[in-house]
Amino acid sequence: MASSRKYLNYTTPWGVDLARVAKSGWTPFLIHESGYQHALEDWNHSGVDSPFWRFYYNPKPGCHLLFQGRKIPLEPKKAVLIPADTVFDCCGPVQACHFWLHFTTARPGVSIPAAPIVISVDDYLRAMLTQLIATHSQRPTPLRDHRLHHLSAALLHSVFATLEIDSPPALPERIVEVLALIARAPHSKLSNSFLAERAGMSIERFIRTFREHTGQTPAAYVLATRLRLAGEALALTDKTIDQIAIEHGFPNRHYFSRMFARQVGCGPSEFRARQRERKGR
Repeated sequence: MASSRKYLNYTTPWGVDLARVAKSGWTPFLIHESGYQHALEDWNHSGVDSPFWRFYYNPKPGCHLLFQGRKIPLEPKKAVLIPADTVFDCCGPVQACHFWLHFTTARPGVSIPAAPIVISVDDYLRAMLTQLIATHSQRPTPLRDHRLHHLSAALLHSVFATLEIDSPPALPERIVEVLALIARAPHSKLSNSFLAERAGMSIERFIRTFREHTGQTPAAYVLATRLRLAGEALALTDKTIDQIAIEHGFPNRHYFSRMFARQVGCGPSEFRARQRERKGR
């Protein structure tokens, strides 16, 4: 009886090694919400802004977005991908037949313009969207939600695969580990010396290498990450502002509020009030 053979090499001469792509900077999609409504009565919201990304698709025409005076129709042949911190108006002169995804993703060292991106809906994307919408009509169960999560992730991967975005060189493994630490533990004391030690580098070399691959100093990246994650917590949780400040590495609410207002243009309380008023739509 022949013994089974173990293949220990994780790559072959015939395939494409995607490990280097996985290290090129995109963080996985963190999907906050998938939603579908057949007929929203009032879909008129001015100055919508969020710390997370959005994907919009309307199977029926009639509604549109306004962005800096530009009218962007929402129709069956087009979808819209909206980067974080993009300010726009939702215009619903008719009932909105509306599918949406709210999610977070980031790419160190690459700046994505804060402007809606129109996506052509081909037969492949339409089939995925049809399946997602049909899944929303199923009876709510943990299995239904499990399916929605995987289908939503598959849709986002398909959409992002169509984008013409320059691919930066793969990040060094030690920098990848530091970025993961910053995202995982923003409350920690993330000093240059601490991060350099985790990366196994001198402080000077670490700062130089970090800036070369992310386009920011470690301190600027840490602050931006803390503010981004804190913005998500303001929009998506009922935690107090004091809690959010401490959990995201700010010494107190007052310092957090000052940094947040400098970055976002308004304080945490006003930002949260606007998000709640629009119910995240």
